[in-house]
Amino acid sequence: MSKNSKPTKYDTNVKHRLDEIKQWIADGWTDEQISNELDINPSTFYDYQKKHQDFAKATYRPSKWETHVQPRLREIQQWCGEGLTDDVICEKLGIVPSTWYSYQNEHPTLKEVVNWGKSVMDNRVENSLLRAALGFEFEEVKTIIEEDKNGKKKTRVEKVKRYQPPNSTAMIFWLKNRKKDEWNDRREVFLDTKQNEEERKRLFLEMIEDEASDNVLEGEYTEIDEGAGGEAEYRLEIKSADHQES
Repeated sequence: MSKNSKPTKYDTNVKHRLDEIKQWIADGWTDEQISNELDINPSTFYDYQKKHQDFAKATYRPSKWETHVQPRLREIQQWCGEGLTDDVICEKLGIVPSTWYSYQNEHPTLKEVVNWGKSVMDNRVENSLLRAALGFEFEEVKTIIEEDKNGKKKTRVEKVKRYQPPNSTAMIFWLKNRKKDEWNDRREVFLDTKQNEEERKRLFLEMIEDEASDNVLEGEYTEIDEGAGGEAEYRLEIKSADHQES
């Protein structure tokens, strides 16, 4: 500023109070509160941030990524490994779920930590499921306190080997997820052309064979649509003895 120029409001109201402003920021003051204290408009506050680097530094507010998340990456990895849900982790970090997912997209380090931590728990659960499906031996330990005829107590440890037989539910869950084509309850048939109509009918009849009752008399197919590639869709109508017209 030259000797003849008139001091600006930044010179008179702001420049000499930068240390105070830093403290207000640390204390959690809002931009509006600071503007009021400096006797400037909020719009002027933001204008000063663009024009004056010293003011921009004094009013810099670290993001929650810097204050709440980044310093706790090791804890986050541990929480994920322990199986804590995203909601619980967000509560521990003091952030909302939308911010949590946004930070994972913005910061590859966080995404890597989360994926690695969750994979630990996933592997543990997968191994436990496989163990349950196959059956396993385990040792049952009991601590028994006995009292002799003189009233003196003695402690002995009793160990018994037991066997947990295979769990059929775990078997089914494992097979349906690992060998879907062979164990999935839902079967789908894909035929390309209208020329395969007879094969289509045969396969449809096989698909309903387990569910159809003994009184099924006939199945009638009706073409309901034909695609541009010559593919046709059929609806199967089953008539039973109970519903046959006299």
